[in-house]
Amino acid sequence: MDDLAAFFDDRARAYDRQLWLEAPALRTAARLAAPAPGERVVDIAAGTGGMAAAVARRQPRIGSVVLVDAAPRMLARAGRHLRGVHRSPQWLIADARDIPLPTASADLVSIAYLLHLLDPGDASTVVGEAVRLLAPGGRLIVVVHGCPPGRVGAMYRRCWSLYARFAPGGAVGRGPMSGLAGLLETHGLRIAARRWIPGAYVSEVVIARASVG
Repeated sequence: MDDLAAFFDDRARAYDRQLWLEAPALRTAARLAAPAPGERVVDIAAGTGGMAAAVARRQPRIGSVVLVDAAPRMLARAGRHLRGVHRSPQWLIADARDIPLPTASADLVSIAYLLHLLDPGDASTVVGEAVRLLAPGGRLIVVVHGCPPGRVGAMYRRCWSLYARFAPGGAVGRGPMSGLAGLLETHGLRIAARRWIPGAYVSEVVIARASVG
């Protein structure tokens, strides 16, 4: 994941300019997660702050917000999205597979637009780390470049493969992700809500809940 962090660190400004493409899925994720006043939020792979800002806008009385990312320049740009939305966000430069925060220290954890970029082993490790951070009964927000089920999904995957093959510079990551719900369930999470959001690329939004004990 070091190469991935370096890739986005070099392109932080460009990523910020395309954040509007992700905004509908991030807003949907924040709405489905239903953040409550005082809840503690950890945003893994926070990037330039789009997911954290969506949560804070949804619930202005949210508690602590910690943005975690391995790309310092991405985090440096996150302040502009949180400005006026949350009074005291915290920044943490760390690998998503090993986050130096206490166990059960968050009521709401988010991972937006990361897992589809990773190989299955790393994706599972990141989800495991998110589950470790969740307090009993807490919720996990996951947003990925997803693949709808059935014929539509099969056609979409073929179209994406063609794009990745011929696009200038290629495409980042492993393409649209399948099996997200199953991955979350293998870590003991219960799926609470699931949506596909159309756009320049299809986004899958999943809200999952940790066991209460």
